Amino acid sequence: MEVIIESANINDFHAINLIVKEGQDEHSDALPQIFQKVDQVMPETYFRELLDDAECEILLAKVNEQVAGFAIIELNESLPFDSLTPRRFAYINDFGVKSSSQRNGIGKALYKACVNWAKRKDAASIELNVWEFNNKALAFYESLGMKTISRTMTLPL
Repeated sequence: MEVIIESANINDFHAINLIVKEGQDEHSDALPQIFQKVDQVMPETYFRELLDDAECEILLAKVNEQVAGFAIIELNESLPFDSLTPRRFAYINDFGVKSSSQRNGIGKALYKACVNWAKRKDAASIELNVWEFNNKALAFYESLGMKTISRTMTLPL
């Protein structure tokens, strides 16, 4: 199976949103106190803003000319506090592979493209957020060498 990685354009909005919805449904099932079930997760205005942002990239993974996965990655800098080491880092805002296409190397190819994008932008690292319930995603990112450096905790009241 050949995986083609390319930049997204406005015509890819609906295909990406279908994959985003799959992830949203998983999240709303696991954490209904945080995530709601919705028909369209990503507003088109937000998608357009991402496309226009020079410090952001929406990457597509295509198989047989069909969108099978996507990643939204952006370049960030640490806050300008004396207590923080100045650094540029890439942040993966969203990442998904169609459930029917998972475990075929698509996610790995997409992640590798994110690493290459970050290197071209002189980022020192790549960061992302994974929800604790998402064991599949945790195992995937750990298999690619990512490590946990922070944890958000909650106390329902």
